[in-house]
Amino acid sequence: MMYLDVITAFEIVLCSLVVLLFLATGFLNLKDFQTMRQSKWTRQDSVALMLQTLFYAFLLNFLVIDAINGGVLLFTFLRAPLLSQTVLAWVLISLQVLLGVLVLTGVIYGTARWRDWYDLIDAEY
Repeated sequence: MMYLDVITAFEIVLCSLVVLLFLATGFLNLKDFQTMRQSKWTRQDSVALMLQTLFYAFLLNFLVIDAINGGVLLFTFLRAPLLSQTVLAWVLISLQVLLGVLVLTGVIYGTARWRDWYDLIDAEY
């Protein structure tokens, strides 16, 4: 039962940490791109770069939390099969929220890529 008391706070801290690290990297990339492409860089390019950074942050969050929850489910199922239904409900709620955020940012990122917002960014890579 320790899982139900701790894991949501752990997930929030972990997700926040990953997003903050990706945002810091995104802002550093933004400053570099602005200085390199000063004449061509627009706000649209800045928004596109931050959308890309957020999409990858939420993708990593989903994969990490999915792996952690899979381990917790496996451990719970092996140790106490009767508690696995309760833990499964909490894990599914967590994964649904993360998947919803990932799909939302993925749709926004995909739309921006479809609208050719990444031409100037992709030219550097």
